[in-house]
Amino acid sequence: MKKNTSTTFFLGLLLVSIVMTGCSGNSENSIEDQINKKEESKIKVSKESIDQLIQSFPSPIETSIIIKKAGNAFSSELLIPTKKLDRFVSSYDKAMAMGAFGGDMGYINIYEKSFVAIDYLAAIRLLSADLEIDRFFDFEDMIRMAKSSSNIDSLQRMSTESFNNMEKYLREKGRDELSVLIVFGTWLEGAYIISYITNDNMSEEMQNRVAEQKECVEKINKILVSASNDKYFANLARQLKPLVKLYENVKIEKIMREPEMKEVDGQLIFIDKSETKIIKPDGLVQDIVNETVKLRNQLLK
Repeated sequence: MKKNTSTTFFLGLLLVSIVMTGCSGNSENSIEDQINKKEESKIKVSKESIDQLIQSFPSPIETSIIIKKAGNAFSSELLIPTKKLDRFVSSYDKAMAMGAFGGDMGYINIYEKSFVAIDYLAAIRLLSADLEIDRFFDFEDMIRMAKSSSNIDSLQRMSTESFNNMEKYLREKGRDELSVLIVFGTWLEGAYIISYITNDNMSEEMQNRVAEQKECVEKINKILVSASNDKYFANLARQLKPLVKLYENVKIEKIMREPEMKEVDGQLIFIDKSETKIIKPDGLVQDIVNETVKLRNQLLK
């Protein structure tokens, strides 16, 4: 299955979700205060590592199509509760939660359940204000584009640019870990949603979608392990380990073929004929689904 690596579905919708709140604010426990009061974090993650992780995420269109084709009805019970946000105490917790709520907004937007979105927009607003990253978004333009499906490509590009600016700011302030945790939370909730749907629909396509997360899991694990001098990250790496071990049994082979040349509307285009073959033992996907749900509920529910 071919991937669009320019942006990610859940990360893109996370940013859409943030800007739709149209909020800005200050917090007594803001990231600026934390930066001024404490030494620079020991966590250093290269921009290349984060970029590679983001590029391994499934594309927006593919994910939307697969979820809709699965035929599952919308379920609000699948989403993270928005009540008692004070359970996310540290900036680390808030960054991961904000990413995860963005993943939920992706699911809500696929089913166009705007009436459910209010509480999730409010939660993201509060978390983003606490972390003081809402400043990096052009609210008016992004809200305008969010109202029109024909502008989704432009919106994703702007979302990606906004995230890059936010990440640059956090990196300059020596807070690389917040970028990682936002992406981690977004990935985890997205993987949970796919797992939840697959649990009710073990079609070959849905099983492959779960199995394809192997690359994401490997890259996330590498980042967490490299940052394990921090106790928070060391604990995340420990909790992720069972999932990493399960994915070791998934084999993904890329079968390369010469692209096909075809004339369309007077223009010569190249069609990628390469194929991805996924090999997974019987019962493995169910084990991965169970472990993914367990991990998400341990960290976020």
